[in-house]
Amino acid sequence: MSSPEATPGQRIAAFFQAVEEELWTPARRYLKGFRAGLVLGLALALLLTPWKGGAVRARMAAIRGLVCRRRGRRCR
Repeated sequence: MSSPEATPGQRIAAFFQAVEEELWTPARRYLKGFRAGLVLGLALALLLTPWKGGAVRARMAAIRGLVCRRRGRRCR
C-alpha cells in the first residue's frame, strides 16, 4: 500500500484511495444495476397488468402522492 517512508499525508491519501476503490466504486455499480432492474421491473409490471390504463394511472398518481407527502415535497 504505502512505503514506510511515506509522509502522513501520503498515507491518508492512500487510505482514501483504497476506500474509494474497494468500497464506493462497487457500491455505486451495484446501486446503478439495482436501479436499472427496478425500473425495468416496474415497466414490465405496467405492461403486463390486467387493469385498464386509467386504473393504472390512478394507482400511480396515488403512490406518487404518498411518496411526495412522506418526503415533504409538493407534487404537481
